[in-house]
This record gives sequence, C-alpha cells and structure tokens, in this order.
Amino acid sequence: MQTFRRLNDAERYYGLSWRGWLGAAGGGAILYAAIRLSPLGVKPTISLTGIALAFTGTVLYGLSGQAIGPGRFLIAAARHAISRKQLTPPTRPDSHGLVLDASPPETHTPTPDSELEEAFR
Repeated sequence: MQTFRRLNDAERYYGLSWRGWLGAAGGGAILYAAIRLSPLGVKPTISLTGIALAFTGTVLYGLSGQAIGPGRFLIAAARHAISRKQLTPPTRPDSHGLVLDASPPETHTPTPDSELEEAFR
C-alpha cells in the first residue's frame, strides 16, 4: 500500500483520479458523438474536437486556481510578443554595481602547422 504525501491525496488508478477518469470518459463520449454527428470527415472532426476539448480543459484548469488564469496567460503572451527578442548589455553598472565586461581577448591563435595537425597526418 502506498503512503500519501498529504492526507487529501485522492486514490489514483494508472495516474488518474476518479475525476480524471470521468473527464477522460466524457471527452471520449464527446469525441464519439462529434464523429457520428459531424458533416465533416473523420480527420477534421477529430482535429477540431480535440482542439476544442484541449482549450476547454486548459480554461477549466486555469479557473480552478491550480495554475495561471487564462486572462493572465493572454497578458503574458502579449507582453512576450511585443517585447524585444534581442537583449542588449547595459552601458553602465546597475544599482548593485554589476558590470558586464567584454569577452577576454584571444591570446593564442593556432598556427596551421600545430603539433596536433602533424600527429593526425
């Protein structure tokens, strides 16, 4: 018998709780009904239904309080889309005195006839 990390842990069967199994069965039933009733072909129906179920699941998961909500996620995605993608180093030290220096100069340039090249000829 497995011990729980917390007292509120639910019983799990193959990685899903009973609510997870009900959700998976409900999703399968919705997919089956969509295939039977859709005027589209099987592949587009499966794709569209899968996208709709995934979107619904992510919104419900976000609203459950266990993850970032859909509004905050959309705001974060928009901020990422309009932000600069190339970071530039600062020209002066920051408030903590951190200074980014240039990379050190290359001190040794290998010659074409180095010892390693001679060894592998």
